Amino acid sequence: MFSSKLQELIKLSGIFPVLKPAGLTSAQLLNRIREKLYSEVGITMKYARKLALGHGGTLDKLATGVLVVGVGAGCKQLSQFLHGDKKYICTAELGTATDTFDCGGVTTETKNYDHVTKDSLTDCLKHFTGDILQLPPLYSAVKYGGERLSDITRDGRSVPTLQPRQVRVHSIQCTDFSPPFFTLAIHSGGGFYVRRLVDDLGRYLDTRAHVCELERTEQSPFTLMDCLREDEWTLHDIKRAIQLSQDHFHKQMSERYDNVKSL
Repeated sequence: MFSSKLQELIKLSGIFPVLKPAGLTSAQLLNRIREKLYSEVGITMKYARKLALGHGGTLDKLATGVLVVGVGAGCKQLSQFLHGDKKYICTAELGTATDTFDCGGVTTETKNYDHVTKDSLTDCLKHFTGDILQLPPLYSAVKYGGERLSDITRDGRSVPTLQPRQVRVHSIQCTDFSPPFFTLAIHSGGGFYVRRLVDDLGRYLDTRAHVCELERTEQSPFTLMDCLREDEWTLHDIKRAIQLSQDHFHKQMSERYDNVKSL
C-alpha cells in the first residue's frame, strides 16, 4: 500500500521557481530535488526516474538565481521559459580572458585595461543592445549532433563551425565601475549568453574580460522573491508553489483577455 505522501508525489504536476545555489549544475539541482522528495516519502533514489523533472533554461554551475522547474505534465510547459525574457546581474573582470568566459575556467590571455573608462564601457553597451548576432560559447548546453557543445569541448574533440544566432537584448546598464571590476544589469530574451557578451565586450574595448559572478534575478514572470530555497524543496512547499504559479498564470491570461476586449 502506497503512503499518502507517496501518492501525492506521484500525482505532482506543474511548474515552480527555485533559487539555484552556486556550485550545482542545473541537472544536479534537479537530482537534489529528487533526492529530497524521495527521502521525504521514504523510498530510495533508484525509483527517482519515475518522477519526471525538467528545467526551463540552463544556469551555469557558478551562477545563482531563478530557475523554473517542471514536474510531471508541467515539463511540457517549460519551452515557453526557454524563449521568454530574463534579467541578470553580472559582475565581470577586465584584463583577463578564460576558456569558459567565467572565473571557473583556465586563463587564456591577459591584456592591459587602463584605457577603459565607465564612459567608454557605457558607450560600448549600445552596440550590444537590440537584435544582435551572438555565437554561443563552446562551453554551453547548445546541442550539436545530439550532444552538448560543452561535452564535445571537454572531450577534446573537433568542435563544429558555429553560426551566430540572433538574440534580443532589451537593455544593458553598467551599475558599477570599479576597475578591474564592473557590474551589469541585463534584460534579454531567450537564447542569450551573458558570458559571451562579457567576452565580446572585452574584445570590443581592446582588452579582455570574463564573468566573476552571475545571478538571474528574473525568469519571466518569476522573480527571486517567488523562488523556493533549498530548505523549501519539500512536497508541501512545492505543491504550494505550483498552485501559486497556476493562480498567477490564470490572472495573467485574464488580464490579457481583458486588454484585448478593450481594444
